[in-house]
Amino acid sequence: MKILSIGWFRSLSSTSLHRHWALQNNSDTIDKIEAGLPKINLWHRIAYHLFQKGIPVKLPDDTNVNTKIKELVSHNTYDIVWIDKGVTINKSTLTFIKCKSPKTSIISYSPDNMALRHNQSLNYLQCIPHYDYIFTNKSYILNEMKNLGAKNIKFIDNMYEDSFHYPRKLADIDIKRLGGEVGFVGSWEKERCESILFLVKNNIPVKVFGDGKWNEYKSTSPFLTILPAIFSEDYSKALQAFKISLCFLRKKNYDQQTTRTMEIPACGGFMLAERTNEHLNLFEEGKEAVYFSSNKELLEHCKYYLINEDERKKIALAGLVRCQTSGYSNNKSIKKMLDIIAANG
Repeated sequence: MKILSIGWFRSLSSTSLHRHWALQNNSDTIDKIEAGLPKINLWHRIAYHLFQKGIPVKLPDDTNVNTKIKELVSHNTYDIVWIDKGVTINKSTLTFIKCKSPKTSIISYSPDNMALRHNQSLNYLQCIPHYDYIFTNKSYILNEMKNLGAKNIKFIDNMYEDSFHYPRKLADIDIKRLGGEVGFVGSWEKERCESILFLVKNNIPVKVFGDGKWNEYKSTSPFLTILPAIFSEDYSKALQAFKISLCFLRKKNYDQQTTRTMEIPACGGFMLAERTNEHLNLFEEGKEAVYFSSNKELLEHCKYYLINEDERKKIALAGLVRCQTSGYSNNKSIKKMLDIIAANG
């Protein structure tokens, strides 16, 4: 199988890069094209905001990804062209691929809710009907995406990268630097901030690794520590080093699970996550993960599991085993998607 992989590969922490690695492991030959922007320039920002206001303006192709795709397709025949998110990919590029190679399957994957305007672009909306398959980790947007023109849309659970998210032997300095009683790694959102402030007001020590608006809370409480965002190996180490690792869901995307749903237990961390039906199906409550539906319940769980170390470690280990035995890795999930494509020609 020969694959052309287009994605956002600049960071070692990039889930797009991790999916590329899995595609590489499941292919005979693979070429790749970087689609991520080195930096967001002024025209990109203007075009994005105009589109958000309903004005039909395309995002600029600052990395010339469309030209690069056409050049490779002109000289190679691919079984699959895999496009991660693809907000700067143009419809003319997809029609060019089909003209050159009608049997090539053009695939779209995005970890974001692509039924929502703030994740879309005009480029993406025009491409939707031209993808042979669209894979999404949002189970609740299938009908909306069909209404936008999607021909074949399939739900797939989130994934973790087993060569990146795995338990490490942590040195004491790592535990001191990255660990703590309760921790969260991620961006600021109103609801998750309110939950963390509720914990610290009740004397639960919380460490947050995050930038932006999180910095406004540095002097809020002696129980709250705000540190810069972390990436690469430090990210995986922190998920393992916290006694309790919090898993919040992005409210503006209406998430029912997130990448951290898989990454925290895959790293050997104890996951305390928001309770949803999808979380309950992925990890058994009280045995492989622990869930909360209110700040009061969140506080009760933190108090209990901080002093019940053996039970906490048992649940963390069971969560890790569930990741490994249920096929939540990139390699197994990507293979599942490629099998779906192959089975349907």
